[in-house]
Amino acid sequence: MSSLVDSYEKKYPENWVVMQNRIEQCFHKMTLDEKRLLILASPTARMIDASEKDAIEVRADQFARECGIKVSSAYKQLEVASKNLLNRSFSYINERGKRVGVTWVIRAVYEDGYISVCFPDEVLIMLKAFDESNPFTKYKKENVLLLKGEYSIDLYHIAKKYEGMSTFQMTLEDYKLELGLPKSYDRINNLKARALEPAIDEINEKTDINISYENVKRGRAVTGLKFTVKPKTKPKKNLEAKRDVHTADMFTTEGLNDKQLGRIVRNPAFMADYNHLVSPTSPAGQSQQGWEFEMINRLKKDASQFRKHPIKDYLEY
Repeated sequence: MSSLVDSYEKKYPENWVVMQNRIEQCFHKMTLDEKRLLILASPTARMIDASEKDAIEVRADQFARECGIKVSSAYKQLEVASKNLLNRSFSYINERGKRVGVTWVIRAVYEDGYISVCFPDEVLIMLKAFDESNPFTKYKKENVLLLKGEYSIDLYHIAKKYEGMSTFQMTLEDYKLELGLPKSYDRINNLKARALEPAIDEINEKTDINISYENVKRGRAVTGLKFTVKPKTKPKKNLEAKRDVHTADMFTTEGLNDKQLGRIVRNPAFMADYNHLVSPTSPAGQSQQGWEFEMINRLKKDASQFRKHPIKDYLEY
């Protein structure tokens, strides 16, 4: 385990959930609120490089806001979730070939309006160590915490793991195993109606991806599922909409300093929109530094020539 400590990664922003894929195999055993608690605590564990002694706080108002639930019930739900995790365990084989049992949470404190939990090293590793030996999946918190279906978070995590491949297949047995489905879901119609299609519908409605599926057959029997995962396209702003005469000009640099102008011209979106602009007196292949200097001067003199997007939109990156 000590060899993994050096591979801790804190480069992902705080609003990103990053977890080793091994956690996915344990998700199906947890309640919805346990999954939410783990998701909310995971960025903090990564950002502070937490040890077993570090208490990670989750506030009830934060839990309510990010999960779309009532504040009045949030604290109780957090308390129940943390107690469940205190009693929930998993196991692994260590380097000496011995099976080791571990609880998900080793300590929980219930304060006024929030709880704090301490994770064991084995859990912290899965929340912090990301490399080729520890494959992981990442996504924004906002795209998963509002999911409320029994199997929606599980399927979302699986889909994000394969999003870069666009399509992936799972046998029915693997799907049932990954989601921890009971024996009653052996019937394909039951599985689809309760543990597949509702989750897909909710994911497509609330998250950043769209999922579809088709049957994989052997003869007439359905033996698996083929999934297609596509990122949703972000709606483009209507730049031609009539501007309110009472608002400030969207294509002015008034009030912006040189540092902000520098950020604007280095924005990849600004570069893509205006990289065709070169000085008539400059040779082809103008340096990046020279181009930036020229664009800053143009913005100062007459920003109205840059009208593809409102100028201040380029500051938001």
